[in-house]
Amino acid sequence: RLHVKEHVVLDGSGNPVKLAATVECKGIVGSDDRHYILDLMRVTPRDSNYIGLQHRFCVLRPELVASFVEAESIKKSPTEKVPDAPTESNGQEPDDIASGSDATAASVEEHDKSDETPVSTPAESNDMTAEILFNPNVFTEYKLAGSPEEIEVDEALVKKVGSYLLDTVIPKFVQDLCSLDVSPMDGQTLTDVLHSNGINVRYLGKVAGMIKHLPHLWDLFSAEIIVRSAKHVVKDILRQSPDHNIAPAVAHFLNCFFGKVLAASSKGSTGSPQSKTQKKSSESASSKKGQSAFSQLTSDGVWSDIKEFAKHKYQFEAPDDVRVGTKRVAVLRNLCQKVGITIAARKYDLHSTTPFQPSDILNLQPVVKHSVPTCTDARKLMEAGKIRMAEVCISYTVLFLTCTWLIFQYMNFANSCSCISGNSK
Repeated sequence: RLHVKEHVVLDGSGNPVKLAATVECKGIVGSDDRHYILDLMRVTPRDSNYIGLQHRFCVLRPELVASFVEAESIKKSPTEKVPDAPTESNGQEPDDIASGSDATAASVEEHDKSDETPVSTPAESNDMTAEILFNPNVFTEYKLAGSPEEIEVDEALVKKVGSYLLDTVIPKFVQDLCSLDVSPMDGQTLTDVLHSNGINVRYLGKVAGMIKHLPHLWDLFSAEIIVRSAKHVVKDILRQSPDHNIAPAVAHFLNCFFGKVLAASSKGSTGSPQSKTQKKSSESASSKKGQSAFSQLTSDGVWSDIKEFAKHKYQFEAPDDVRVGTKRVAVLRNLCQKVGITIAARKYDLHSTTPFQPSDILNLQPVVKHSVPTCTDARKLMEAGKIRMAEVCISYTVLFLTCTWLIFQYMNFANSCSCISGNSK
């Protein structure tokens, strides 16, 4: 269920319109006379912890909404289920119950009959959960047509979910990390685990601040934040670079990211004799203008932008030794996967000043988010196999991974190959 509340908004002319979805949602009738719904990006409500026009796309995850609804229903249901157990042996010893079993046979039958009526409690609990509906258009710039009291109630419910995320979900996730109930291996598994718990990736910095005492998790979280911040920085550089300078721009950024590139003004200006013609000077000026998007970058400037973006997006204060402490090969692989960069397969000296050349950049592919059909049971078995592998339980590891292979093989052979190969890495 989406748990979306039917509400009224005002259109551009001020007329009230009843909706059971977001304002951006569109409904069309196709040429086949079927009804279609488009733009369902913002089905869940806004994140009350990120309010403002700059956070207009910050929404809650469906897993969090489902978890909140379930938690609220559990808070209400124990009052109906708890009294059943104590009433059977209230104030009686086991011997007294055994001796008086014949005398209470009739009352037991009556209790059995009465126990048939509370069977409808799941339906009642479902009715309770059905009452928890969210208005997805609160905390937006759109005008709501409801009463101020109703709008205030809708906003309070959304704020309650935001508090539930910060006070319950994230601490429980950190506890699972500390107890090794959850053990992400790389950036992709970390993202999957966060999403499965209803936590958005923008909370990486908050979670990282709570696991500083665990070095292996701190390294994983800090590396993921740095890679995601570097991805945005390099994309801004690529937008300003012409197509014929893509490879030099990527190579220069990687040199700034892994190496030590100084200011561009210190090199290139010493070898220009005064006897050059005006034509050559104009050509050099035009070529410099084409490369100005990336040629002025330095290592200090790139890392300053990365730290600034990490602080703004993830509320993460990158330590001063982050450039030295990161695992460079893992970071390079993660960054290339997120940006779509294909580099030449050779041994790179990532501790040198300029480890990359433009000829090392072979391709730049678009990375598009899309839905991939997956099997939850197979994923759980694979994660269990990874945990057993870390515990050096070879027999259980082979068993879990074999079951995972069989399930994926029945679903899709290509998916099984990709998942098993990713697990082997």
